[in-house]
Amino acid sequence: MGIRIRKRREESGLSQAQLAEKADISAQHVSNVENARSKVGLEKLVAIANVLDSSVDELVCGSIKRGRTVYNSEIAELLEDFSDMEIKMLPDILRHMKYFYKSVRDSLEDEKNV
Repeated sequence: MGIRIRKRREESGLSQAQLAEKADISAQHVSNVENARSKVGLEKLVAIANVLDSSVDELVCGSIKRGRTVYNSEIAELLEDFSDMEIKMLPDILRHMKYFYKSVRDSLEDEKNV
């Protein structure tokens, strides 16, 4: 979560001190949260999310099961850098990845049952 907060803060052009002031927390606490040295309560997390013009689920998605919406926006962001040729190749790549993932998963389940 701290990495995502730092990324959004930097994208917003804010220093830790500026984020801290706007979210009504100490700069040291922002640093500790970004570096995973301390946790942040829900009330302060909401304040941070509001300052960063972000949603709480976007900031904590590394800690909780991510919603499809968060993945979709991350994928859309990645696709912006793809060339036309890379975009054309993606469906085949994704089909192969899905097949490979299913094969590995099935193989691991078979080993458990032996």
